[in-house]
Amino acid sequence: MGTSDMAARRSAVLSGGPADGVRVTVAGRPLMLQVTYPCTVEETGAEVRVEALHVYRLAGSTGDGPLRYGYDPASP
Repeated sequence: MGTSDMAARRSAVLSGGPADGVRVTVAGRPLMLQVTYPCTVEETGAEVRVEALHVYRLAGSTGDGPLRYGYDPASP
């Protein structure tokens, strides 16, 4: 990773939804973040993995502070 890549990394905090208060580091300023949670799969006879998908959208920043992402309940 080059020096410019490191400079583009920022702290972000998720607000609302199932990941409320989680802090992450992002590269640049992505407009949307996806959070997934594994779901328990009952016996199917096949190896299947199911994950619940939650979307957080960029809501702004606090100047030099972390970027803020708000939960979007209307997303899949």
